[in-house]
Amino acid sequence: MNLNLETAPQTLILLEEIAKNARLNKHQHFHAADRNHFNNNVFGSIAIVINVALGSVLFVTISENLPDIAKWGSGFMAMIAAACGGIQTFFNFQKLFEGHRRIANNYLEIQRECERLLALFTDSLIDVEQLAKEVELINKQYSTITNDAEVFPTGDKDFKKAMQHERNRIKMKR
Repeated sequence: MNLNLETAPQTLILLEEIAKNARLNKHQHFHAADRNHFNNNVFGSIAIVINVALGSVLFVTISENLPDIAKWGSGFMAMIAAACGGIQTFFNFQKLFEGHRRIANNYLEIQRECERLLALFTDSLIDVEQLAKEVELINKQYSTITNDAEVFPTGDKDFKKAMQHERNRIKMKR
C-alpha cells in the first residue's frame, strides 16, 4: 500500500512502518536461522563421517598393525571430529536455529496482522479510532518480540539480505 504522507492518518503511517520493520526483522531472523542450521549440519556431518571412518580403522587395528601414517591420520581425524563436536556444542547451532525461526515466525505474525488491518482500513471496514486501538496492541506485541529477540542477535549479512528482500518486494509491486 502506497500512502500519501500528507493526507494519510499518522496511525496508518505508523502501521505501515511496523509492517515494514516486521518484514525486515522476519527476513533477518530467517537468514540467521538458515545460517545456524547450515553450520549445525556441516559440523555435525563432519564429526559423524570422521567417527565412522575411525570406527572402521579401529576394526582393522584389531586384526593387524597399521602403518605410522594411518595411526597419525587417525589421531588427527579424531582431533578434528572432537573439535567439530566441541564447536557444535559451544555455539549450540540447533538452539540458535530454533530461536531464530521462532522469532522470525513471530515477526511474520505481526506482519500479517498489520497487512490485515491495512486492508480493513482501506476497505473502510474499520475507522481510524479502531485502527489506533489495534496499532497499540500490535506495537506492544512487536516490543515483546523485539525483547525476546535480543538473545538471538543477527548480523550485517542478515540485514543486507533482508533489505534485498524488501527492495525486491518494492520492485515487484511496481
